[in-house]
Amino acid sequence: MEYKYITENNLYQKQTYMYSEYGGASFLKSYVESRQQYLNVNNEIEKAKYIIEYSEIAMDSSNVIQDLLYIRKALKTGKWDLKVRELINAYVKSFEVRKRIYDNYDSNWKPDEDAGFENYAMYLLFAECLGIIYQYTGSLKYFSCLLKVDDVLLSIQDKLDVELKKLLCQGIRRELTFFEQLLKEHGINLEEYR
Repeated sequence: MEYKYITENNLYQKQTYMYSEYGGASFLKSYVESRQQYLNVNNEIEKAKYIIEYSEIAMDSSNVIQDLLYIRKALKTGKWDLKVRELINAYVKSFEVRKRIYDNYDSNWKPDEDAGFENYAMYLLFAECLGIIYQYTGSLKYFSCLLKVDDVLLSIQDKLDVELKKLLCQGIRRELTFFEQLLKEHGINLEEYR
């Protein structure tokens, strides 16, 4: 079975996950293979000693970048509160509805008319925030959103520069670690389904 949730560009060919049929162990295996394939292709990039920071995008004046950096910092330092939780939940809800992250939203969380959605660093930053909050909470809504964000990133991997590809490698490894933990918690061994 092929993992069908990575298209040529998920930002334009949006996925409708909620209408997905149950695929069983073969689906789970194809999911893992889709991630492993990216890691294999980018093995050298992942090993390279690039210094990767969000400093360049921090200069971006968009409120979204500033919000995501704020969320990331609060989560990484363990100093997050209801405001941070509400903010990340608003981004989760918006992404789940639109399958995009826009660089500007109005007060009702609708994208501004001229808002862009192709700042790939935003997606990587959002994915990192989702991974951190999932570690803290174990809430599957964050893991589910993380899977979808990573699907988007994998669909546009050819548009990422070397630093962003390395960040994606780190994110995919983190995602696979979470997945393996979930399998273990539920007593699922994919090797039994060969």
